[in-house]
Formats: sequence, C-alpha cells, structure tokens
Amino acid sequence: MQIDSETLADINLEAIEIIVNHILYLRGIYPTQIFKKRRMYNTPVFVSIFPPLNSYIAGILKSARELLLKEVLQCFEIIVYRTEENVETIVESYKLDIKQGSFDKTKDPHLMEYEQQLRAALYKMAERLKPLPKLDKKCLFKIQLHTTQTAFVQLSHVAQHQEFPWIQTENSVGRSDVKYSLLPLANVDQVVGLKMQAYILS
Repeated sequence: MQIDSETLADINLEAIEIIVNHILYLRGIYPTQIFKKRRMYNTPVFVSIFPPLNSYIAGILKSARELLLKEVLQCFEIIVYRTEENVETIVESYKLDIKQGSFDKTKDPHLMEYEQQLRAALYKMAERLKPLPKLDKKCLFKIQLHTTQTAFVQLSHVAQHQEFPWIQTENSVGRSDVKYSLLPLANVDQVVGLKMQAYILS
C-alpha cells in the first residue's frame, strides 16, 4: 500500500516544523516563555505559541509543501545570523537535505520506525547542541528553501503565495573565503520517502 503524495508531504512537514521549533528553543533565539511543552513522537518537545513567529513558519511550510509535492525541494535551511552596520554575518546554519521517493506502507504500516528515528534525532540534536556557546541577543534567524530556478519562477507566479513572496538570495555558506566546521546533528532514513541530514555550520 502506498501513501499518497499529499499525506506524505504533510507527515514530512510536521517533522520539519518540530525540528525548526526544537532548534529555536535549544539555541535560545527566542525567550523560553514563548514555547510550550508538547508531546510529539512520544517525546517532549517545545513549540512556539508566539503568533508572529508561528505565522512566519506557517508561510514557509506552505511554500515548502508546494515544492515537496512537485519533488523540487532540495534543502530546507535554518540560518542564524546577526547584522551589524548593515552587514549580515552567518553564525550558524542548519541544513535539512531533502531526498524524496515513494513509501511502501507495508514496511512501516503505523510509522513506528519513522517516529523512533525522529525521536532519536531530536535527542541527539539536543545533546550535540548543549556544549555550544550561547548565542548573543542580537542573533536572528531566517529560513531558506533550496530549489530549482524553474520551481522558483513557478512559485512566484502562484496567486496563493503572493502574500508570502520569495526572493532569490546569494548564499554565503560554502564560500571559499569563509571557514565553517561541520557537525552532523541528526539523520532520519528514507522511511517515508524523505531523508533529512542536519548539520550545524559555525
């Protein structure tokens, strides 16, 4: 039995949303008071209850869903940065590399293995982030979706995405004149047709 593409996209986007909230909470980018403890994947997680932040994340996930359904979402990147004198400096970058494919429900009919891998990934991420130095209060975050040029043009012409427009950006991550250390954070195998490998670059 196969899971339809829309259900598959929604399952994966829920996982991505939890990971984004997890990173924002663990790195202290927002005050802990705006997060509420919930239980997801049989493990405690903290999710935002701050409407402006939730609206921003929801807008991104809506666009990400469109790209997932077209199988052109290559990477979901959470960037932590600071701006001084109009110069933006990347402090940390968390990449979720997207590898899509079909999912045979007979291999994991109740998504137990998928939830177990996500649970392990969240725990591992928390352990890896604990020793990192605290971020200063000037740090902000943004999310970038990596896709194809064609998909970007198509997305920018879809009426339902006009209220949350996207622009192309030159990504400094990977530039030869900038040094980064690469730390693997978590991995979720291609159980539901999505493979996520998260890194922190700092």
